[in-house]
Amino acid sequence: MSRPSGIRRWLALLACFCILAIAFSFGLFSLPAFYPVLIKQFGWSHAAAAAGGSIVLLLIGTFSPVVGWLVDRYSPKAVLLGGVLTVALALTLLSGARSLGAYYADCLLLGIGTSAVSILPNSILIAPWFERGRASAVGLINAGIGMGGIAPTLANSQFAHRGAGGTFLFLAAWMAIPFLLTLLIIPRGSSRSVSAASPAKAGVDAPGAVALLRMPLFWIFGLSVFFAAHSMVAVQQNLILYLRGEHVGAARAALALSVAIWSSAPGKVISGAIADRFSARMGVVFSVVCIGLGITTLLTADPGSGLIFLFAVIFGLGYGGIFNATPSIVFEYFGARGVGAVMGLFLVFFGLGTSSGGLLAGYLFDRTHHYAVPFTLDLAITSAALILLLASARQTSISARARLGTALASRTS
Repeated sequence: MSRPSGIRRWLALLACFCILAIAFSFGLFSLPAFYPVLIKQFGWSHAAAAAGGSIVLLLIGTFSPVVGWLVDRYSPKAVLLGGVLTVALALTLLSGARSLGAYYADCLLLGIGTSAVSILPNSILIAPWFERGRASAVGLINAGIGMGGIAPTLANSQFAHRGAGGTFLFLAAWMAIPFLLTLLIIPRGSSRSVSAASPAKAGVDAPGAVALLRMPLFWIFGLSVFFAAHSMVAVQQNLILYLRGEHVGAARAALALSVAIWSSAPGKVISGAIADRFSARMGVVFSVVCIGLGITTLLTADPGSGLIFLFAVIFGLGYGGIFNATPSIVFEYFGARGVGAVMGLFLVFFGLGTSSGGLLAGYLFDRTHHYAVPFTLDLAITSAALILLLASARQTSISARARLGTALASRTS
């Protein structure tokens, strides 16, 4: 397959942006807005309601190796089409969920679909077409996740006249947009064929699972992403519950979460630019610092004051950058050819972090009745991620040089 024309690759980038803004974001980010409604309607605990979001987030990460294998075996386009349909089905089923068992089963399906439309297939799709500024291109499409921050406010605006079930159906109908864009704009075969057609530019073959697990770089970045993802999602998933408990109105609480997610859009672009200009490690450091500063602001600010929106902006910048971390790391150290399985393994850390964060924060609140306890713990975990990144400078530099040497030897043989 020949390289797509300039206009075609930018259209594909636009399609990926919309996929992440709608198919990935609407189900994931709207769930916290449903928690107060579900708690009131069914009498569930905070932890029980938040567990639905944790299931979705867990599947986004733990199902990623399967998604990566499917991308390498077939194509990003095929995976994305299946993922959009699965998200639509899951949201439709959630509209009729009346028990915790049904709720969790539907969230499981939503997690599988969301994993299939995540940063993994979208990043691999566009990476071979943007050899220069690849991390910035990834940041641009991931900015769509930030635009998906409209989801909590959009869902909250529908509860009054649609109820929870009707609002889930309303969100499901939106999946027609990314489905049609994927079907009509993204080329057949997508980047799998493009990568194979230009191996010298796409990079050397990625390592297998055993070799990857032996690399210190894998564990350094993996644990850093785990810590950061755990902390940021603990706050994101429980923010509305925290603000409502502090007597902040539903609309203002949903807006605060939306502002945080909207702010993640420039956070993705900024962290991508830092990764291109300096290194993927520095892009992650920027994001972790923003998350820590955001949580500090949340812990010290009056929930009813305008400072809550300052928190949302600072926190959102870091929240967005962590979504960039995995593709930026993989493309910097392993190139863009056949890296679906590698990216999937890295994303397991992301999935374990995101799924445990919201659940643990909800559990600690149920035991202490104060969100200061889990949020303070999240600040400490964020600090651990930063310390690990700062202490790993020499090791990541060694890994980069070793990878470059392998690439040069492969290309001259």
